[in-house]
Amino acid sequence: MNYRKLSSCEAGVSELCFGTMRYADKNGPENEKSAAGRSALEEAIERGVNFIHSSYEYQTRWLTGSVLKQHPRRSELHHIIKVNVPDWEEPRFSADSFRRQVEDALTELSTDRIAVVQHLQRGVPRKEITSDSGTNHRLAQFDEVTSELGEIADRLREEGKIGSVMSFPYTVEYAARAVESDVYAGLVAYFNPLETEMSPYFARLAELGKDFISIRPLAGGILTDRRVNRSTLPAHDRMQDSRWDTFYRQLEALKPVIGELSMSWEQYAYRFSLADPVIKSSVLGINTIDHLATAADVPPVPADAVKRVHQVNVKELQQ
Repeated sequence: MNYRKLSSCEAGVSELCFGTMRYADKNGPENEKSAAGRSALEEAIERGVNFIHSSYEYQTRWLTGSVLKQHPRRSELHHIIKVNVPDWEEPRFSADSFRRQVEDALTELSTDRIAVVQHLQRGVPRKEITSDSGTNHRLAQFDEVTSELGEIADRLREEGKIGSVMSFPYTVEYAARAVESDVYAGLVAYFNPLETEMSPYFARLAELGKDFISIRPLAGGILTDRRVNRSTLPAHDRMQDSRWDTFYRQLEALKPVIGELSMSWEQYAYRFSLADPVIKSSVLGINTIDHLATAADVPPVPADAVKRVHQVNVKELQQ
């Protein structure tokens, strides 16, 4: 396992961040699915993974806590957690809610410190979060939210409970503000060969000494050997839904640029999500031990590939 240093703290985190979104049944029980997830997390830690992503929203933290409670390497692990304040349609930021979510995570994960708080400023209905109106509403509250966020984050840092706060921006317009804010130590966002809209901010993040953490490296499952060729999928497969049409159009345009692969599509997408030096880790949802093969030791993707792929994506999205 390779490690990269977060600029905002002393932690060297594994390039693979273990994603816990779907690796267990919500709130229990210990069934076959959860047993597979337990084995996957234990094996990942054994292989050197020291970075774990979780959220109370996922309702799978019960299993993570169960694994870590008595784990001999618990003190070597680092955590990134989602904190949603204000949440959907909540009118304003709440420092008490922010603190409560952090302290609940500390207890549930049997840890003394959260390395990265992934902050999500919502405050609008879910269906509006990426719309122009939703973005404008969130940006209108940006200064007020980050002012209050900065105060509670400073207190929690002084107490030794968190390392840094990074923004999950949802939109490029919000990302532009978050990158320049002194409150945020970087961005946590979707980044993979089909979702490259955040890549234009990499150079500025590096210039400011900030970081980027990738989420969804397999683009929701499209970038797997099983689903990369849509024509081979059965009619009932979820990827046949029209909402995936744009991604598949992009993918067909990208294949000539990417060329013939010497690795699986899963491995390529994962390595792509780490291609730029400003990216410190990639959050990969892992449900079974077999999924760890995606993070096998394969050649890196050159950083200049990001620019070429992004140019194709921009062109396709403009059509």
